[in-house]
Parts: sequence; structure tokens; C-alpha cells
Amino acid sequence: MTTIDTRFHGPITISDQDIITLDWEILGFPRERRYILLPHRADSPFLYLQSVDRPDLAFICIDPLVRVRDYHIPSEDIPRDLGPSEEWAVLCLCTIQDAQHGTINLRSPLVINRVSRRGGQFVLSVPYPIHYPLFSEEPSHAGSRP
Repeated sequence: MTTIDTRFHGPITISDQDIITLDWEILGFPRERRYILLPHRADSPFLYLQSVDRPDLAFICIDPLVRVRDYHIPSEDIPRDLGPSEEWAVLCLCTIQDAQHGTINLRSPLVINRVSRRGGQFVLSVPYPIHYPLFSEEPSHAGSRP
């Protein structure tokens, strides 16, 4: 067990088994490879992807299926050594300006193998938008089908 400082939850104790290693880094953050997922709130679909090594670095993310019913990742866009798609957890990074304005990056999802706890951010060959509206009344289609 290790205690780490986090941006939104303060100091917390984690196990090494909680750590996700991003062998394929988040674009723009090549040195940050170790993260944990933390809930936003119990009733929220959002999660924080919190850096284990940098308390100030936390990304807001969401399962893309919450917003886009037909979201799909072509398996050829993901390295084979990340395992079969049945083992993947898929999250997309969000940018939130305020309670009414935000976007989700559907083009570059995080794909994490739930078994090995390895993953990364990948740019998809499907022309999903980078700034898809996050807040609207109901899930929709992203406008592009693989």
C-alpha cells in the first residue's frame, strides 16, 4: 500500500494492483505512465484518470458509450499485445468549461486492458470528432460509423 496525493481527492492509499501503466502514453505527456482511476461522484458517469507521480495531473474521462451509442474501435487500430477487445476498458478524455459546455475526444480514446492493467491513448482511423459535444439530452450517433 502506498499513499499518494491527488488533485481532487487529496491524499489516498492505493495498492500496486490499482495502478494502470500506459505503455502508450497520453499525447503530450510522454513521461507520465502510471495512473489510477478514481470516481468523480457515486452518481456520475465521469472518472478521474489521476497520475500516480504528479498530484496536479488528472484527466476527466468517460465511457464513450454513455454519449455515443454506436461508438466502435477498429481492432486494427490497437496493438495486438494489448489483448483481445473483450478485455478492454475504453474511456475518452473530456474537456469541461462549465456545467453546460464540454467536449469529449472520440478520436483518441484510452484503451486499457482490465486484466493486465496496461494501456494507452490511440488515434483511431475512424474519423470521429475530437470535440464532440458532451452535454446534451440523450446519447446520439457520432456521425461516423466504422
